[in-house]
Amino acid sequence: MTELEAVNTLLSVIGEAPVDKLSDISINEITDSALARKTLGEVSRDVQAEGWSWNTDWNVPLTKTSVNEFVLPSNTLSVQFSPNRYPDKQYVQRGLKVYDRAKRTFAFGASMSASLIVDYVVSQLSWDELPHTAQQYVTIRAARIYSDRYLNSNAIYTYTAQDEEYARAMLIRDEERGLSNNLLWGNDRGVGQGIGYIPSDGLRYRGV
Repeated sequence: MTELEAVNTLLSVIGEAPVDKLSDISINEITDSALARKTLGEVSRDVQAEGWSWNTDWNVPLTKTSVNEFVLPSNTLSVQFSPNRYPDKQYVQRGLKVYDRAKRTFAFGASMSASLIVDYVVSQLSWDELPHTAQQYVTIRAARIYSDRYLNSNAIYTYTAQDEEYARAMLIRDEERGLSNNLLWGNDRGVGQGIGYIPSDGLRYRGV
């Protein structure tokens, strides 16, 4: 599914005609198609922020800048540092920089190692980089939100809410299939036996 197809799906939900090109949202164009594309982008970012196998990278190295700071990639949504690797540190993300909560500073000093390892980084991917199940879920969820914002039709909301539930179930099924969950040895993320689907790396568990 292309981004244009997704935008036209949102437009069709409120009864508008399809468009043949994407609106330029950088100039704050106020049209149905521009609002649809903005809504699609908002929902895509929120869904990706959950952290999925396809937008999560593990053990990501960062290099210290000339002012002794560690800057994260511009598409970073969230990060986490391993307590095993840095047991006496309190590193967190603030904006697009690594912040030391213990010392209350972004500057790590010249004595600090020139590299820092982030346990995992959740990144925001472009539309074309998303798997189909993610595109489908984002489109349907965005269509429900879009129609509720600009049309406020209970009939449309009920219909698309059902589609949204089904699309998320398909996304979860695809995620679990890709993780190769197994009762005996866990999954290929290194998560032990007894733990199933993990959209946010441990915030949701499924007993077996």
